[in-house]
Parts: sequence; structure tokens; C-alpha cells
Amino acid sequence: MGAFLDKPRTVKTNTCGEGHGLRSALGSMQGWRVDMEDAHVLEFSMGNCEPYNQWSFFAVFDGHAGNVAAKLGSMHIVEALVNTEQFKLLREKLSQNNNVLTEELLELMKQGIVDGFLQLDEKMREELDKGRDRSGTTAVCAIVTPSHVVIANLGDSRAVFCRKEGHVFGTHDHKPNLEKEKERIVRAGGSVMIQRINGSLAVSRAFGDFEYKSSLELKPVQQLVSPEPDVYILPRNVENDEFLLLACDGVYDVMENEELCDFVRNRLRVQDNLESVCNDVLDACLWKGSRDNMTAIVVCFSASPKINEVDKAEEDEWKSKVRTLLTETVEEEISRDDWTDDSELRVESILKLAFVHEDFAQISPRDYLKKRLAEEILDEKQIKHD
Repeated sequence: MGAFLDKPRTVKTNTCGEGHGLRSALGSMQGWRVDMEDAHVLEFSMGNCEPYNQWSFFAVFDGHAGNVAAKLGSMHIVEALVNTEQFKLLREKLSQNNNVLTEELLELMKQGIVDGFLQLDEKMREELDKGRDRSGTTAVCAIVTPSHVVIANLGDSRAVFCRKEGHVFGTHDHKPNLEKEKERIVRAGGSVMIQRINGSLAVSRAFGDFEYKSSLELKPVQQLVSPEPDVYILPRNVENDEFLLLACDGVYDVMENEELCDFVRNRLRVQDNLESVCNDVLDACLWKGSRDNMTAIVVCFSASPKINEVDKAEEDEWKSKVRTLLTETVEEEISRDDWTDDSELRVESILKLAFVHEDFAQISPRDYLKKRLAEEILDEKQIKHD
């Protein structure tokens, strides 16, 4: 779904914060899409009372066929969860046992998350029906408590939890061609063609999309598109937990889980600005060919990688060499006899001219940084470019 622009919109939206021993940041970019349909939540406290004032909440919503469902989801998701009967009972029981999440209470929390998603979907139906809106949205959410990370996933946005020694956990996407999803779709009277529901929708679980939830005989979780999330409960480990990533499929279309973890880990070793780390993820995915909106949240725990002075010095030296080479290449181009103030340069052409030299072509895999440096130089010199 969705049309494309002639060139991507690369302006980033950023936010960051810290609390409860966590640092987090978000980066979001429209990219090649005509409209921006993503939304997000980044809250270090789910509420003012215990235990919610000690629980952080992060979420990414990836909308389709419009942005209304994603916006509604981001506005109401926390309220929908804490107002479930399960969460009310959970709060009561936690007040009686010093806020310890036992196995029994974790199961209650899991049930509350599922119910909260179903209730939020019904609330969305009321809102979307007013304007006959047909949008839908995937969602990936994380509640970070002092003892656990609880993740809920609906659709093909994804959470990846990176730990030391290469341990990587990732949620599973809900795609129509998966056996479990396809069985439900077929039982509901639909079909899966070209890996899409009825040849159209590419996700099998989502908020909204009510044209796929119209059977009066079926329960919400039995419809062509289900609003039921998968819930994952992960105990925290102070020594090994590095960072949690939440992102839409615009990121995962071009980066595998382990690749993304390695990428973020390497960026954290050379810079401690989490907003810049998020932006690096988006730029790298754009460079690798992503054509979608992109949103990424990074949540760092106490064991996350710290600045490595050797790695940072190496990158600074590399950037200096690359910037010098790019500047020389640009100056050669604008010194041509046919150059005018109205002339325009293509970034890709500058990169190809600059890096025909084998030494620089092989010096680093950070191609997206080369592109960013080229754009910065052109902007500094007030030269028009694509």
C-alpha cells in the first residue's frame, strides 16, 4: 500500500529521555513514502501510582491506508492497558507483596495486555467508523519493569532484545502466509494470495482494518485480521542486558535482527548520543534500500556498550579522510567551465567519483556515513543536490 515520492524525505523526528536506570531515544523518518503513517510512545512512567510509576512503556505503531489508526493507538494504548480488570487486580496484588512479579502475576499481566489490545481495537472501531476511516496499524510495545521486559507484538513491527555474548531475542512477525495465520484467514472465508490477505493486506494481525473484521458470526480473534497480540515475558539480567530495539518493518525489511544488534552495538562504541544512534539506523536502512516510513526506538540498559576511545578515534580519522576526499571531488565538479549557480549535483555521482580509489572504497563498510558527509558538504557550500 502507498505511493512513493520522487526522492526521499530524510528530515528526522527525534526525542529522548532517561529514567529508572534506562536511557532511550527515538528516530523517525518519512523516507520514500508520500505520507508519514508511523506513531510512537516513549514514556518512562506508565502512571503516577505504584507500580506504574516504576514501569516504563515504549511502542511503535506502523500505520497503513492512512495514519488515523496509528495515532489513536499511540494516544490510548497505555490507558487501555491499565484500565483492564486484570491490570487493576494486578496492581492490588502487587501492593500486597512488595511489587514482586510472580509467575502468577506475570500471567495475569499477559492476559491484561491481550484484553487491553482487544478493547482498544473496539474503541478504535467507534472512532474510525465516525469518519469511515479504513486505516489500520501494526504495533510493538514493551513494558520495562524492574524485574522483567514484557513485549507485545501485533503485525510485522518487531522488538529485538540484545544481550551480551551474542544472545538476541526477536518477536515473530504476523504474516498471512504463516500456517497458523493462514488457517484462521481461510476459516474466516478469506484467502492468501501473493502473501497477502485476499491479495491485498500484507499483515494478518493489526488494529483497525475493520473491512477485514466484518463477520458478525466470528469473535475478534477469529476474523481475517486479528487484534490479538503475542506477548513475551523476559526476565531482566543486570549484567547481560544491553539494549532493546523497537522498530517498524521499514527497518527490518533491510536488516536482520543480529545485523541490527551489531550495528547499534558498534554505533554505541563511538557515540553516546542515542538520538544520533537512531538516526544512523534510519540512514543505514535508507542506504540499504528501504522504501517505507521508518521509526526506531533504542532503550539502553546499564550493561549497554560504552564509548571505546580507540574505536572512536579510528572513526574520527576515517571521517576526516572521507570528508577531505569528498570536498576535493565537489570542488573539482563546481570548477568545470559549464558550472553555474543553478547547476545541481547528484550525491550518488559524487560518491562514485570520490570512491573509485581502491583504498577508500575498501576502507569501511559505513557507506551511509559517506552519503551523509557528502550531503553535509553540499549543504555547507549551498550547492543544489538531490
